[in-house]
Amino acid sequence: MVNRITSGVLVSALLLLSPLAVAQQGSDSTTRIEPQIAQSDVIPARLDTENFVVALRGGILAIEDFGSSGLAAMQLSYHINEDLYISAEYAMAKAGLTSYERLSGAAPLLTDSEREWLYYGAELGYVLLPGQVYLGRHYAVNTGWSLFAGAGNVDFAGDKVFAFKLGSQFRVYMTDWLAVDLVVTDYVFETTILAESKTTHNLNVALGLAVYF
Repeated sequence: MVNRITSGVLVSALLLLSPLAVAQQGSDSTTRIEPQIAQSDVIPARLDTENFVVALRGGILAIEDFGSSGLAAMQLSYHINEDLYISAEYAMAKAGLTSYERLSGAAPLLTDSEREWLYYGAELGYVLLPGQVYLGRHYAVNTGWSLFAGAGNVDFAGDKVFAFKLGSQFRVYMTDWLAVDLVVTDYVFETTILAESKTTHNLNVALGLAVYF
């Protein structure tokens, strides 16, 4: 009788311990998978001590009634803080022929010297969207998109007129002292060249380099 009871106890113990042994064996055979996430290399825009910027740009200026021509511009800026900056700009272009001059074959409305287009003025800009641009899978650079507004003078067709300047700039920081700019600008001023006074919008798209110092 005692042997039967002992055998029953042993069988019951084996049945209870079997699931634990199987579970332990299963957990030992489980392989832990560690995620491998590659971090992109980011060039920080360390401009905390570099507040002055010199920018040189070239692009296309659409002078209203005179077609499109090449434009060259130079700009000096001072960053008041990370987002706010002020700039002084000097830009030049040369106007082409009007559609009237091309179609009629009449005498030119302007001399060569009067076709010289010059702008000089100042502006205030604000960086709205700082961000990053990825160049490939593992490389990124900092960027900044800003809006600006300003005013100055335009010398054109023998006249000097007051002009407003509105636009947007997208800047890509290649290093902590060098950046690439894409700028879209509208120069707005009054003109009386074609015997009537009207407000003209002169659009410019330019690409350039900016150096911090």
